[in-house]
Amino acid sequence: MNQMVFDSIVQALTNILMERRALVPELTPQTPLSATGLDSLDIATLTVCLDEKIGRVPEEALRQYPNTLGELTDLYARSQRSQPAPAVLRT
Repeated sequence: MNQMVFDSIVQALTNILMERRALVPELTPQTPLSATGLDSLDIATLTVCLDEKIGRVPEEALRQYPNTLGELTDLYARSQRSQPAPAVLRT
């Protein structure tokens, strides 16, 4: 598991929950997403935040809806590795 990706997910998730003054449960790779207290709007917010912070997950990968934070971490870590490096501009 990619610890840096996991830490980014936990930070984003914590920020969302704190923003709406919800309890932040213990967040481990085994934590089910359903146990985080996120609603559908929160999931959309989390996805946008992670896309900006880590990188976009390809549409076909989203068909495999992750059940735990560890699975979500793996999904973003795999998509991060498969993204091309940014082009270098020369002037």
